[in-house]
Amino acid sequence: MNERRWWNGSWSRLTRRDVFVRNAGAGRWEVELRRGGPDGRVRTRAFGSEGDAVGWVESAVLDPERGWREIQALRDSQRPRKVARKLTRAS
Repeated sequence: MNERRWWNGSWSRLTRRDVFVRNAGAGRWEVELRRGGPDGRVRTRAFGSEGDAVGWVESAVLDPERGWREIQALRDSQRPRKVARKLTRAS
C-alpha cells in the first residue's frame, strides 16, 4: 500500500493532527484525517487519483505556516539502530 503522511508538529493529544494519503486499491485513493493521535477521531475521504487526493490535502488541509510537514517513511533497513550508552553504577 502506497502512503504519504503529514503531521502538524504537535505532540499534545488535544492539538495533534495527522493526514494520510493511501492507495485503497482498484484505482481509488483515500485521505484519512486524524485528530488527537492514534486513538483520536478519524475521518476519511475517497478520491479517484493520487494527484486529486494530494492536491486536496495541500490546498484544503495543510498550512505550512502552522508547522505542517510531510513525514518521510524509513524502511527498516534505512532506520538507524539505537545503541545504548555504557552505564556506570553510582555508589
